[in-house]
Amino acid sequence: MNIIPKAKNFKENGNIEISAEFSADERLIFCKKAFLRMVSKLYGVRLTDGDDGIKLVYDEALDKDEYAIKGASVYASDYEGARYGLATMLQLMEKTEDGFTVCDTEIKDSPDKDFRAFMTDLAREWHDFDNLISYVDLCYLNKMKYLQLHFTDDQSWTLPLACFPKAATRGRCYKRSEIDYLVEYAYESGIELVPEFEGIGHSKELIKNCPDEFGNVYDEEIEDSSVENSVEAGKVGRVDNIMCIGKPDIFENIRRMLSEIAEIFKYSKYIHVGCDEAKHENWNHCALCRDYMARQNLESTKATYSHFVKKIIDICLSLGKTPIVWEGFPYEGTENISRDAVVISWENIYQSGPELIESGFNVINASWSPMYIVPLRKEPIKTICKWSVISKNWRVHQVQHHWNASKAYGGLELTPREKVLGGMLCQWECKMEEERDRVILNLPQVSDRTWNAEDFYSGEEFESAKEKIIALSEKLI
Repeated sequence: MNIIPKAKNFKENGNIEISAEFSADERLIFCKKAFLRMVSKLYGVRLTDGDDGIKLVYDEALDKDEYAIKGASVYASDYEGARYGLATMLQLMEKTEDGFTVCDTEIKDSPDKDFRAFMTDLAREWHDFDNLISYVDLCYLNKMKYLQLHFTDDQSWTLPLACFPKAATRGRCYKRSEIDYLVEYAYESGIELVPEFEGIGHSKELIKNCPDEFGNVYDEEIEDSSVENSVEAGKVGRVDNIMCIGKPDIFENIRRMLSEIAEIFKYSKYIHVGCDEAKHENWNHCALCRDYMARQNLESTKATYSHFVKKIIDICLSLGKTPIVWEGFPYEGTENISRDAVVISWENIYQSGPELIESGFNVINASWSPMYIVPLRKEPIKTICKWSVISKNWRVHQVQHHWNASKAYGGLELTPREKVLGGMLCQWECKMEEERDRVILNLPQVSDRTWNAEDFYSGEEFESAKEKIIALSEKLI
């Protein structure tokens, strides 16, 4: 029986019968609750305490994040390795009348890349809270480590913050009690949440709801219509979705928001602070912004943009969190931005993945093709974007794009490879019914190719390996 992701060391010895029982070493007992919950959801069985079923065994000889399996026993030296081993066991199990049949294997395995993630867009299309729980479960099953939550954008603000309650979109904002539950649920499952607050651009809803704190004061009317991005970075129209850098309290207000986000997501290493596709030329038409640029000796709105990015990143770092940003900020002024920030390489138009690495950043590979799941409603997207990770032969050290205006058109290699922290599958603008099947199919592929940077499944191998994990995934959503 093949498992996903592909195990580096795998030997199959037939099958064994076990009881519907579970036991765990006290040093790994924290992993018990989530595993029992997953078995109940996937197999409809509540495991009882006992030694005649699956055993979770502490083994100090195993490295961090590493696990081993022999028969019905899972071995690990830490919670993370234990979680990966138990997630593997979910694929090895088959329900019987009295218990389970388990594929009798010998496995020893660990991930090549730490950042193995799925991102879901909660701002463009509303997702019921139960969907978020389902995505935590899906990440658990696929041995993903991170779930990024795109809470805010031009269309809505779905993250409740006590410091700015007016920011919330009426009827499209989660309750604080729900978010608190999600944080604990994910923590129990070993999934680290990455909350995303869209800073600088993509802030139309925030500006509409909190104009005095974040909105520009223009000398002339700004066109408020959808404008497509052009090839040149920064020339993206004048839609008013950009924060005012000249507001006296702008950075203190951002600090208040990020401080509360850091408090809510107390187990999270990362906060994603957005910083892409800001319509920076708008600042030329705001007296407050022009005055700020003059006082700071900023010679262009592009330099001001990078200055703003630096400020937000520094605030995040001061809170003890590692900031993640999208690639879409200008080259001008980048030298002043802390290299402790991590950059997601996605479009490879603004700055390419290789350029970001060369300038000292660590990057996450979320290349538009094929790591973006978008609605297939209109041509040419309807035909172009039906890709899968395997059909495009995506690799964690290569970025791609279907658009010939991108530097990644035809593929770009990311080196040195240690600067690539991992990869992220992104769902954008989809209703749940539009994304469900594509997430279920693509997430195992991303899991395999981020867990294994080199020796992953080929197309045919994946087809034979995917059957079990796809069937289990369909029970979770």
